[in-house]
Amino acid sequence: MTGSMAALSLLLLLGSLLTMVQSDTKFASKLFSVLHKTSTVRYVVFSPPSIRSALGLAYLGAEGTTAEELKRALSLEGSDKNDMAQRFAHRLAQEHKQYGDDAQFSYANRIYVAERYRLIQAYQELAGKYFNASAENVNFAESTKIHDDINSWVREQTHKQISFLFRSHKHISSDSAAILTNVVYFKASWLKGFHQFQTKAFGFVSIDGQKHSTYTMFQWEFFRYAELPSLKATALEMPYKGTDIVFLIILPLEVQGLYELEEKLSVLDLNEISSQMRREHVQLQIPKLKLEFDVSLQPVLDQLGIKTMFGPNADLSSLAQGRDIKISDMVHKAYLDLNENGTADASAGAPTSWLLSVLLMERPTKQFIVDHPFFFAIKDKQTIFFLGHVTSPY
Repeated sequence: MTGSMAALSLLLLLGSLLTMVQSDTKFASKLFSVLHKTSTVRYVVFSPPSIRSALGLAYLGAEGTTAEELKRALSLEGSDKNDMAQRFAHRLAQEHKQYGDDAQFSYANRIYVAERYRLIQAYQELAGKYFNASAENVNFAESTKIHDDINSWVREQTHKQISFLFRSHKHISSDSAAILTNVVYFKASWLKGFHQFQTKAFGFVSIDGQKHSTYTMFQWEFFRYAELPSLKATALEMPYKGTDIVFLIILPLEVQGLYELEEKLSVLDLNEISSQMRREHVQLQIPKLKLEFDVSLQPVLDQLGIKTMFGPNADLSSLAQGRDIKISDMVHKAYLDLNENGTADASAGAPTSWLLSVLLMERPTKQFIVDHPFFFAIKDKQTIFFLGHVTSPY
């Protein structure tokens, strides 16, 4: 009987995890469809599971209409809060167990709540147990101190990859009720690294038609590659060492074709694109880039139906006691450093030998020249860790 109950519990957990994977993909698509249209900067990079975890943390403290909006946007229909929290915790633990030291992906959340509101003890316990997150009371009138504390926490959580979340203490208002902060850290090495001596200046045509010179990495190697005539694009996957995580690039055939491509991608599953790929010998050129992107998520989430959490009708009564508590701001920041070794400060993957590169240059070769705006994702078969696009290197 005990064995049967254990098997049933395992089946229920696996079923709920599958539902969560499907919900993650759906949420990532909805989020990108809004973000890429509203952003005016030269690149966008964000982590859907990281943002989703922060919203899950908010959902733990929400009731009434506020909770229903979050539940609907996160596709959590049929899930109670305890079930949702356990699935988040189990999924994150599985990701860490699966990749070990080869790839490190982690996100951190913290809610800063004005000291006029009394935090609910049960909320703090659940947040710590399932989300490895915390909520703390602060005096927002001490904006310089809060600014420094938040940025110090960000540096610690991202191994100093991200230096600050707020550039100035002026971004913190003494009237704030609560600020939800979310940062993400990712580090991995390419399965086949690039030779640094082959990196050189090369042209890149930005979305406005201007041509820039940017450091570009070169490699002749076998990659999974696909031609996608229905999308007017080509695609390539660069694998990371010791994992099945890949850096997926989808490159429009036309220099100005990114926005048309993204409209089509908004209704596609990226795994469908991956399924069309075949191993090909490719001449690859890709810019060496540092992408640092932060965004206040309130206007973005408003378009996804999450509205009351930020307004006077917010119900966060399971987070804290007190009248009129709301989330005054929710800030997400992501950072990617694409270099010869991998992503972030990863140790070097083994580059293709120089002699082998020369020999491979003589083979019939597909060309994948990333010299104009492109879409990218860091993903495996179950998780989209990052989504983004680059419209200009500078």
